[in-house]
Amino acid sequence: MSTWKGIKIFFAASVAAFWLSHNAIGAESFLKDETAKALAVADPAARVKALDDLVDADNVVAAMELGLIYRDGKGVPQDYAKARKFLKNAAAPNLVRMWYKYGFPKAQYELAVMLRDGLGGKADAAAAVSWFEKAADQGLLQAQLDLAQLYFNGTGIKRDLERAFIWASIAANSATGDTQKEMERIRDLSQKQLDPAKLARDGAFVKNWKPRAG
Repeated sequence: MSTWKGIKIFFAASVAAFWLSHNAIGAESFLKDETAKALAVADPAARVKALDDLVDADNVVAAMELGLIYRDGKGVPQDYAKARKFLKNAAAPNLVRMWYKYGFPKAQYELAVMLRDGLGGKADAAAAVSWFEKAADQGLLQAQLDLAQLYFNGTGIKRDLERAFIWASIAANSATGDTQKEMERIRDLSQKQLDPAKLARDGAFVKNWKPRAG
């Protein structure tokens, strides 16, 4: 990276950080608008460069989109290693940020899927669950659905009916149609196998649960 480019990126990042820290309500819209402009660039190479510049300025939405581009090979050679790198950039918590300080939940979910399915390396269900949990804690329904199923089925991890009950219960409150029915099924089957003390504790947790917010 040239010195001049480094100075411009540092200045842009500083301005963005100042603005975001004083206007957290509009931060998500700002990051998404910036990213949408980069994604609209017609030339694939120029599009990737525009996104990469935004990533250098700490735009986590752009980092996620760039990760998906490399994962899917959209206009670039498919590269799972780069996909994981950019998704992790967006997914990682950063308590300095005033927005997405717990990490970008959609990126956390996409990274978890790659780890679960072994895209770019050996499948790692335990690591996938950790990222699914982070996204689910922030209210991402799809992560809650996948967690409930992973814990209930014990797919690649130790079966945990308590966690299955908790996430199926939480997801059932937001899901609709067949998805809601599946969560209710997992919830009810898990519930039957939990002792009264655990069930009471877990039920209270579900009742009082709220998504983690920045």
